[in-house]
Parts: sequence; C-alpha cells; structure tokens
Amino acid sequence: MVKLNRVWWQHLAPKSMHRRLGEVEKLISNWCTTAYGQHWLKSARQPGHMLRLLPGDALPVVHLVALGNRPIFIAPQSSLKVGHRFVGPDQFESGRPLVENEIPVIPWIRLDVVTDEALIMGALKMQLTGHVHGVKSPSTLFSIPAHYLLAPKQWPDKAYALYQHIFGMGNSYPDDGYFYVGITKRRWQTRWAEHMRAVENGSKLAFHRKFREERAASQITYVHHKLMGITDDLEALYDSEKDLIDGHWDDLRRLNMIPGGKAGLRYLREHSIVRKGEIVSPDEREGALGEWLSNHQGKRLPPMSLGERWQDEAWAAAQICSRSDRLSVAQIAAIRELAGHYQPGEIAERTGASHQQIVSVISGKTYARVR
Repeated sequence: MVKLNRVWWQHLAPKSMHRRLGEVEKLISNWCTTAYGQHWLKSARQPGHMLRLLPGDALPVVHLVALGNRPIFIAPQSSLKVGHRFVGPDQFESGRPLVENEIPVIPWIRLDVVTDEALIMGALKMQLTGHVHGVKSPSTLFSIPAHYLLAPKQWPDKAYALYQHIFGMGNSYPDDGYFYVGITKRRWQTRWAEHMRAVENGSKLAFHRKFREERAASQITYVHHKLMGITDDLEALYDSEKDLIDGHWDDLRRLNMIPGGKAGLRYLREHSIVRKGEIVSPDEREGALGEWLSNHQGKRLPPMSLGERWQDEAWAAAQICSRSDRLSVAQIAAIRELAGHYQPGEIAERTGASHQQIVSVISGKTYARVR
C-alpha cells in the first residue's frame, strides 16, 4: 500500500481533497502495480531522482481527477511534446549529457478538482481539447513532486515553498498557460487568497492584471498551482527561483515583472522601490512593487541597467554565445560533461568544437560565465 504523508497532504492539497486521502492512496497503490507504476514509484521515493525523457515518452505524472462528488480516477498519461516548457539541470552523475530535445523530469502527483457543471459535462463527453463554453468556476489543479508526499524531509512550519500559478483555457491545459513564480513560507492557499484580493482591488501587477483581463473575457477554465520545491534553506530557494524566472525570461506568458531571488531584491533596492537596508521578506516583494506602481500611475518599472543584466548569468550566457563563431551553451555543457571521460579529440567529434576551443573551456580560460 502506497502511503502519503497526512501532515503534508492536509497542508498542501485543496481542502475538498483532504477527506479523500484514503481513496487517493488506494488508486495510486493500484496504479503502482503496473510495470510503469513500479518504475515510477522507485524513482518517486528518491528525492532528486529524475527520468530522462524524449518526445513521445510518457510524462511521469499520476494525474488524479475528481469530477464533483464522483469517484476519483487516474487520467491517461500525457506524453512529452517538443517545446515542453522546462527549466532544469543539464549535468548528471552519470556524466552523460542530454541529447537534442531530451529533458529530465521528476515524478509528480497531480490533483484536478472540477466542480463546474460545464467542465464536468465536457469531461464526461470526453471533450479533452479545445475551449469549454459556459464555465463559471475554473477547475483547480495542484501538482507536487511525489517525493514530498512519499518521503518528506521537512515539516510545514519550518519550510519555504517555491511555486507557480498557471492559468488559461483549452489546449494550454495544464502547464502551458500564463504563469507566475513565487516563494512563500505560508500555505500556498493563503498566498493565493491574497493574490485574488489584489486582483479584485485593481492591482497593477502584471500577474493580477492579466488574470483580471482573462477572467473578464471568459478565458480561464483552469488554475494550476504547481509546487516546485520545499526547503528550509531560503538561500537555496532564492537561487531556484532566480533560475526558474531567468530560464523563462523571454517567454511571453511569464507574468513576473522583475528577476527572481536576490537579483530581484537588488533591483528593488537599486531603483529605490524599497529603501537600502530594508529587510524585505519573500512575500513582501510583490507588495512593494504594487505600491510603487500605484504611486507612479502610467509609468513603467525602471528598466534593468546593463550592469544589472551582466549580473544575470542567463543573460550573460546568451550574449557570450550569441555570435555564429561562438560555442553554444549546449556545446559548452557537453564539453564539461565529457571532459572527465574522453580526450579532446573524441570530445571534438562528439560536440563539433575545435581542439583549441575544448582545451580553453576545460581550463576555464573561456566561457567561464556560461553555466
């Protein structure tokens, strides 16, 4: 029998799912008797363990769906598609670099709570793509890396959470809608309620404005709360937030207005949005931005200076690798991965880089800023 941690379940899952923990555990237990389920469970019980996927491979997500008060069921697995929105590591203990279109994915547990009659009727009719008309209450999705429920290392009262809020309709379900990344030490439900109050109160922040606009246009049929990480190490979480936002900086669906992590705090101070030396908690950054926008009606946020951009590792790497005669980020990562196992000649054949380029990368003389 697969057991999920009850404390974390009640802290994180939508309240309507709390009483159905036993039903969820039974469904997952039965699913894990299949060949793929056994493979999934073995990986899911190991924090940080990833499955390397290529387009067409099944995504390691147990997707539970509750249509009103009907029995919960597990939806068929989706497969990885080219262009899947993803930010993650490119270096592994095996030393084997990722090939083209390959990405590493951890096992997930996902809950989809549907209460809207139009959505329920659409699901019962197997209307799984396209826009469902007449939706009054979007479905609520909650996703979490499986190991946090199977083998938690922290407890709610001491942990910060990194999350995404994703929303949209139709074919963007469930991961490809507009998204916002944040950090909180409180329940994500509490933080979400604050976001919704800001939406109702006319907040000028991009996240709140876009949600308000899409809702008014009946363009929201789902809201997906995706927990990306839990830790009591705020510094590590700031780094993860920065990487996640940096990795999606050019994505037009991104609703974060400033960089993540300490880069965002630095931006707030350098542009006098908060006072130098003022201690700002993760949950307070957004309020400071909102207050600035309210006090400067019609003005845009100050642009990042060139100096600030060069402190952004992702931006710096893009500039360094932008010319046609330069190595790409993927080539540099592959050279570093292969350096411990092969001679420069073999690495040259595998990556297309010259012998001199390879030696310079390995020695750290060139591309040191590219990670």
